[in-house]
Amino acid sequence: MADQIVEWDFDHNTDEALLDHMWRRWDELREQSRFIKTTNVGPDDVWVMTYFDDVHEALRDYELFSNVSVTINEEVGAHRFIPEELDPPEHGKYRQILTPWFAPAAVDAMEGRVRSLCVELIERFAADGRCDVATDFARVFPTTIFMEIMGLPVERSEQLVQWAETMMHTPAEEDPDGAVRMQAAMEVMGMLGQLAAERRAEPRDDLISALIAAEIDGEPMGEQELLQMSILLYMAGLDTVAGELSAFFHHLATHPEDRRRIVDEPAAIPNAVEELLRAYSIVSPGRVVTRDVEWNGCPMKAGDRVLLPTGVANRDPLAFPNATAVDIDRVQNRHVAFGAGPHRCVGSNLARMELVVAMEEWHARIPDYRIDATEPLRFHSGGVAGFTRLPLVWET
Repeated sequence: MADQIVEWDFDHNTDEALLDHMWRRWDELREQSRFIKTTNVGPDDVWVMTYFDDVHEALRDYELFSNVSVTINEEVGAHRFIPEELDPPEHGKYRQILTPWFAPAAVDAMEGRVRSLCVELIERFAADGRCDVATDFARVFPTTIFMEIMGLPVERSEQLVQWAETMMHTPAEEDPDGAVRMQAAMEVMGMLGQLAAERRAEPRDDLISALIAAEIDGEPMGEQELLQMSILLYMAGLDTVAGELSAFFHHLATHPEDRRRIVDEPAAIPNAVEELLRAYSIVSPGRVVTRDVEWNGCPMKAGDRVLLPTGVANRDPLAFPNATAVDIDRVQNRHVAFGAGPHRCVGSNLARMELVVAMEEWHARIPDYRIDATEPLRFHSGGVAGFTRLPLVWET
């Protein structure tokens, strides 16, 4: 691996034809340099870290790498996603509200509902011999569960998912002035504001009601804080597990030996989930450098942006033997698919359970499948990657 700094014209939001292309591109860049400097992404210089140890350290060092803006192509202060764009100690005051909802015991209590919904969705199309797994399953399954937890109107799930898709994955060339994304954001904020008003009048056993009842420093959250927290939860809950599931299915559809292994040995599925999370991590969070520093040989200035792509870090051969290959039997697997440090994904327990249940129930019913070569695939990169189209076919 080379240690020199490489400059790169980089569009983090460019659509890719296939998932593998993004990972191969990251792998090639890691071989070239430990740090990549880009000057064409956003308002500031962006440093892309490619080594696992660097990404892991930066995720934990919030004093040097602030969360004040996690979107590298937007100005600091463009939004304030709570608690993601807060640093400790303020961050912890808000995160502690969420923790009980996603703790292991709470997630265990949800498994029956998660499994029954998973089976119901699969049985809708199992006899058809085909589906677009991205839209018919990967998007619907985890988002329905999260909407129920949060208290969002599940009957409007198609519209809610479409708004999230528009906000997070509309290509810049299709929306150069951001008007389309802004309109979707306004619709979402209007919906969340109305929902909060309804819960204030009539609380329920859902996360929105819990946020309304919570106190920060002895005071209820203001309307703006509640909205900022709700919109972050909405975007994260409706996008991340869906993207990861699509990555899993792409790999298993193109690697029949791994698919056959989990069909024949369902007990291997939890370990397979960890390995697929490592090999196909989809989240690339941004940070803001707080002071001038020479960090591990990289000269950074206060205000520079840093991109910490988990997908490149988790495939670093210095951290993982045979790192770019999927090894279902891998034992030492300290990946950062869910991040690290104080901002490690609060929903990781739920995500893991949903991924394991999806792999178990799908492969019990549809053990053999392949990508439909007659249909186009569609993949997005950006802060959270994944397929928007992934057609599969199988024998019935």
